[in-house]
Amino acid sequence: MNDIYVDDEHSDETDAWLVEASRRLDEPSGDVNRLISAISANLSRVRRPARTLSTDIDGIRVSDRILKQLLSIRIRSAVGRLVVFVAVDGEGDEVSGIRIGLIARYQDDLLTRSEEVRDAVGDVLATALGEQATATARRNITVRWQDVYTREWLA
Repeated sequence: MNDIYVDDEHSDETDAWLVEASRRLDEPSGDVNRLISAISANLSRVRRPARTLSTDIDGIRVSDRILKQLLSIRIRSAVGRLVVFVAVDGEGDEVSGIRIGLIARYQDDLLTRSEEVRDAVGDVLATALGEQATATARRNITVRWQDVYTREWLA
């Protein structure tokens, strides 16, 4: 769970605003809401400093917290599925890959949905960090799906 973050008294105000804004988007209900509660129940104890990422523009850097929020919002908007996990892989300020975990619905064609997620992630990466800075990461997007009832990751 090191890749999940929460705001604390030292977080940037912009990070806090984005987190709050994303929480207000289409509030889930029922089983999905219970799953979110179970996943986030212990998040107040998780602390990890933000990682600053390189962009194509010299002198411009982006927090990985902001990137995670942008990815979650864009995927939820484009694909209509709840994002429960986002990891930005790479060393230092470089991004070498993205791992995304989502809630599946039983009628989903997961292969098609996964491609839609990859397209959305690629768009966000190119827009937020630039084509050159994310060339490797856009080729390394892993999408995993979680069953809403069992909470098991699907194969």
